Parts: sequence; C-alpha cells; structure tokens
Amino acid sequence: MNNKREREIVELQEDFLIFLDEVGDPFLHRTISDYDDPSRFPVLTVTAVIVSRAVYQDVLMPGLDEIKLFFFKDIHIHLHSREIRRKDGIFKHFLDARVYAEFKKRIDALLERSSPTIVSSSIHKIRLLKKAQKFELLAGTPYNIGDIYIRNVGHVLERLGHFLKGKTGKVIFETQGKKESKRIQAMLTDARVNGTFYCPRERFVKIAPDISFFTKKDNINGLQIADYCTYPFARHAKNPRDTDNNFFDVLRRYIYQGDFGEYGLKEWP
Repeated sequence: MNNKREREIVELQEDFLIFLDEVGDPFLHRTISDYDDPSRFPVLTVTAVIVSRAVYQDVLMPGLDEIKLFFFKDIHIHLHSREIRRKDGIFKHFLDARVYAEFKKRIDALLERSSPTIVSSSIHKIRLLKKAQKFELLAGTPYNIGDIYIRNVGHVLERLGHFLKGKTGKVIFETQGKKESKRIQAMLTDARVNGTFYCPRERFVKIAPDISFFTKKDNINGLQIADYCTYPFARHAKNPRDTDNNFFDVLRRYIYQGDFGEYGLKEWP
C-alpha cells in the first residue's frame, strides 16, 4: 500500500467505513423560475457508501487501483465523476465508446465484489419551494425551510445509525473547506448528544464521534467510489422516470433496505 492516508483508514478500529459525498450545492434560490437556468441543478444529494474495513482493504481499495492501472497506468490518478461523464482532461480517451463501456463494466464488477450498502438522501429544491409556497398560502406564516444541506446529512445519519445495529462505523468525508467540514461535524455531534426530530440520540452512538476528513490530494479510493455513485441518485431524484439513468439501476440493488424496502433511499419532499 503506497498511500499513507489509505493506511490510516484501514488501521481504523470501527467495523464499517462510511464514505460520504455530495452532488449539488446547498444554496436555495427562493424564486422557482430561477431554476429555468440549466446551470442551476435543482437537487442536492448526500450519499454514503458503506463497506467493512476488511472488504475495503482486500477488495474495494486494491480493486480500484487495478482499474486505474489498466486504463491510466497510474494508481495516483484521481477519478472524478463529473470529469468522467464529460470525458474531460485525462478521461478524453473515454470518448471511445468501447473503452468507456469497459471502464463501466469493471466498476460494476468491483461493486458487485465489494457488495457495499448505500444510503442516499436528496432534496428537490423546486418541489421544496412549491411545498413552502403552499404552506405559506394556507397558514399565512413563513415556512421554515432550514439548512437543506444539514437536513440531508441528518437523513443519512439517521439511516446509518439504523444500519449499524450494534456495530461501529466511521464517517469519512472529502472536505471542500473548513466551513463545510465544521457544519457536517456539528451535525453529527448534535445528533449524538440530542438526537434528531425523528430519532433519539441512542440511534447515533455507534457512529464514531469524529469524522475523518481528507482532501482530493489524499487520493482516497473509497471517496472516489462515493463520488462516482452519488450523481445517479441525484439524477433519479430530479427525474425518477429518466430511462437513461442506467447506473442508478445498478446501484439500486445496494440500497439499504432497513425494516422495509429502500429505507436507505430518501427523496424529499
């Protein structure tokens, strides 16, 4: 293992590693017509990809290195979902449909060998604004939308706590900056102390209190897999009838079922 930051992860004591990523931004335009601009993605999604430490060390981490070596001859390549989809930069050779199909096939096979559990929460901003407008029209008082990023993280943590069932888990996150890191850490800390609206604090005690933060330069394979898996969930939340969202159909088999079907898939409102 050449990456010392990866060594830090496999040396953790928790039973499960929880790799967290997001798609979309937490800013909510208060005018629905603002989302007519196609550059404003109307969904914010937070997704957790969960594997045991043993599976990460023996299957997922080395398996992604093998894929990097096969296509790029370099395990230090950082796979980024958006650039892969656009086939930009080092991913230009995915413009060859056969090469791209082989890449996707190998990723699908790696996921099958790893058999992760996925928890994902999405907030559709346009539907939320319509809900708020309807409430305000009927009640005559403002609707408290709150912080949609923190709400999404809370939904994910609630389901993670349910999944662990006495086992321990460590949240691992690719930081975008100190402010965002502090917000997500504060959400976990508050849930462990006070619980959430729907779940008591006991639900969260098996989630390690401190989140492990890494940067893109750390080149953490688990975070790159989480990044690769998050966009299909955002796309599904945007349009569940999108028949071209094929990777979502692959990932759907890994959604945490909970006590009833697909408890690990939250789309709100």
